[in-house]
Amino acid sequence: MVSVILLSKLHNKKYPAMYKQIIPFIFLIALTKSLLWSQNIENWISANERNPVEKIYIHTYAENFFAGDTVWFKVYLTDSRSGQLIPRAENVYVNLLDESGESKIQLLLLCVNGQASGSFIIPENLSSGNFLMMAYTNYLFNFGADSYFYRKITISKITGNSMFVTKGSGSGNNVAGVTFYPEGGVLLENATNLVAFKASDKLGYGVNIHGTVKDEKGVIVASFSTDTQGMGLFFLTPEAGKSYFATVDGFPSFRYNFEPVKKGIKIQLVNHTSREAIINIAGNSDDLSGETFYLLNMYRGEVLFYQSFTMDGINKVFKFESKTLKPGINKLVLLDNSFKTVSERLLFSRNFDSNELVVETDSKIYEKRSEIKLQINDEKFLSEKDFSSLSVSVIHELLVPENGFSKNILSQFLIDSEINGFINSSADLLVDNEVSSDAKIRLLMLTIDSKDYFWNNAPFKTEQLKFKQESGIILRGIARNNLTNNFIANGEITLAIQKEDEIAFMTQKTDSAGRFVFAGLLFNDSATVHVQAKNDEGKMNTLVSIEPVFKNVVPSVLQLKVLKDKTSEKSGLVAIKYENYSNNKKNQPRKNGKTAQKSTENDGHFRIYESADFVLNVDHNEQSFNNILDYMTGKIPGVDINGDNVRIRGTSSVAGNSMPLFLLDGVPLVGSEIFNLPSEVTQENDPESGLKANNYTQLIQTVRSIPLNDVDKIEVLKSPQNTSVFGVKGSNGVIAIYTRRGELPDGDSAAKGIVENKITGYSGYKEFYSPEYNVADQKGKQTDLRTLLFWKPDIVTRKGTTEIHFFSSDLAGRYKVFIEGIANDGKICTGSAEFEVK
Repeated sequence: MVSVILLSKLHNKKYPAMYKQIIPFIFLIALTKSLLWSQNIENWISANERNPVEKIYIHTYAENFFAGDTVWFKVYLTDSRSGQLIPRAENVYVNLLDESGESKIQLLLLCVNGQASGSFIIPENLSSGNFLMMAYTNYLFNFGADSYFYRKITISKITGNSMFVTKGSGSGNNVAGVTFYPEGGVLLENATNLVAFKASDKLGYGVNIHGTVKDEKGVIVASFSTDTQGMGLFFLTPEAGKSYFATVDGFPSFRYNFEPVKKGIKIQLVNHTSREAIINIAGNSDDLSGETFYLLNMYRGEVLFYQSFTMDGINKVFKFESKTLKPGINKLVLLDNSFKTVSERLLFSRNFDSNELVVETDSKIYEKRSEIKLQINDEKFLSEKDFSSLSVSVIHELLVPENGFSKNILSQFLIDSEINGFINSSADLLVDNEVSSDAKIRLLMLTIDSKDYFWNNAPFKTEQLKFKQESGIILRGIARNNLTNNFIANGEITLAIQKEDEIAFMTQKTDSAGRFVFAGLLFNDSATVHVQAKNDEGKMNTLVSIEPVFKNVVPSVLQLKVLKDKTSEKSGLVAIKYENYSNNKKNQPRKNGKTAQKSTENDGHFRIYESADFVLNVDHNEQSFNNILDYMTGKIPGVDINGDNVRIRGTSSVAGNSMPLFLLDGVPLVGSEIFNLPSEVTQENDPESGLKANNYTQLIQTVRSIPLNDVDKIEVLKSPQNTSVFGVKGSNGVIAIYTRRGELPDGDSAAKGIVENKITGYSGYKEFYSPEYNVADQKGKQTDLRTLLFWKPDIVTRKGTTEIHFFSSDLAGRYKVFIEGIANDGKICTGSAEFEVK
């Protein structure tokens, strides 16, 4: 007996209005029992909701590169629920990993409104092979390595007369394993079951197989073969009392034993069209009749709708409109009356209203070095308030892999980011070719194991997430006692950041565990930082450690695994690259003698002035003086030292005091009132009030405590051009003390209580250069063999249109235009065009 139920309306009290009416069913159930079940299912829903995740996509213009190439890319950072670009500023980390997982390039980008542009040059000394572009945020640490973005790229070298390129291609039909997936996760005895399978090699690539299913007597009851990417399906009806096993042709050692269940129930997809979906709840025992079950649809960790029902036979059919599904992968869940999951079935909805851009060039055929005009029409977003943020690449067809790019913005957000592990080519799954896209997607939905569906392992909404969204460079560290190694609570931390000729100072206190955090730092490229720590008594007998800005991030094992696949083959692209390489070498200008370099002292010390007014070098084995001040007395012209009083003659005084500013390895030595810091950084005292007696004493004691054997040199600044960089704090002159380099074990610390590090800031982005040829340039001497004609990551459509222009090169052939992006309402934007250069 089969009963049909029409799901006409959806229910969930927490979600949009379209879901807020309960599905009308007529059941003869006592009201009190119905209310109890309803309460329990609501509790189950609340307990099983998942935290939303961020999704990252990186648009690159190619997947095959050469040493010396510049890799241009655009980062899109979106919210998993709305699909919209993250509206705030947030850090995104991008790593280039080799096949061992070692990071070769690290970039830090600041995503503003969910977007960031980046580029890096592939080092000439980087070995050829497959690499992994990995991107993540601090927030994604809550979700593990499968939440990061991955793109496999291939890097080759063109040197000498090399004409070969290394690239991944799968490793043929070396079957390493075959996994079988009964629909709904259950193989029912005495019922017709749809069974899917996936065959893969040792690296995870899908491979082609043929096989058969036999009963215990060796009678063939079914045969199977792959349709695409190692996936296929067949039907199997196990009879009671019989056993069944599968074998694969050409692999006699392979044998898989099926295990049908005598009493079970599961979800079956009967039909799914653009209008409706028909679901059958199939059982194989009359004992299930009269039992209560719940059918739910979950999407990215949320329950969109649910319905309780009672089995009145061995089958129950549900029908609902396809528009009630969300775009991409939905999960149907079947619960029994104790709210235990008994079956799951993934269902892919094409109910996504992607924004397909109309892209047109002003001609289909161009001459070399001709201007090309490209019109982008965003026909769905024509109002003033709507816009689309796009990135555009124009490349020679040689840069396009034979089977197309492995992923695009649509396949990443709808497929890759929803599934753990490696998918050979998600972009191919959305394209009709030898196998229809619908057939490929159907196979994928059947061959995703429960543990491989991303949302099954995402943290529950009831869990408190440890890692937060972050923006700005964050410097974290710990201060300890130099003798006891205990944490220094309520200690004073001074941070100095130097970038080129600029310097900034900041201070704060440590917490009870000696930790300190300087957040929201903003600078590009790299900077030198000095951190000085003092305990709550103002003493510098401290040890300071700083955490690296880039954390030690472990990538997905399965994503790394596929990098080990390598083959070498001839390529037309390599020939072009080699010709370009030869032309560049030929046209390289010759050097006429050596270039004169400015002679500057490079002693490795951190300073923001060019040269001191006086330098006093300290002998390494100086033992005859008790401290630095005694050593300086009488050795530096214009510096008077009388006990604890130090004065540099010829300088003006601040508020009647004559104490100069003391620096230790470029960082101000401070008293308890932080007098020596710029007034812009601290408001803790009034500079006009001068130093109190105890601050004089503390500062001088700090200077005297520096071991003379650790001091390399002492520099005195008193001229206006030198002291002006320190502002009012340098008005009494500056005495800079520099310790010997490399004296301490870690190689970074400059002295007791001081640590110096090079910190990498936000990655700089250089503009893509696209030459503009005039008539005189049409027959230029140097050959232009660019395969990347144009790249622009920050195109924005206004009122539904925009126009760009660029010039063709000397390289004839077909060119492809690829446009990707996100509209302001979260719709995914794609567009393409092509033209020819003769």
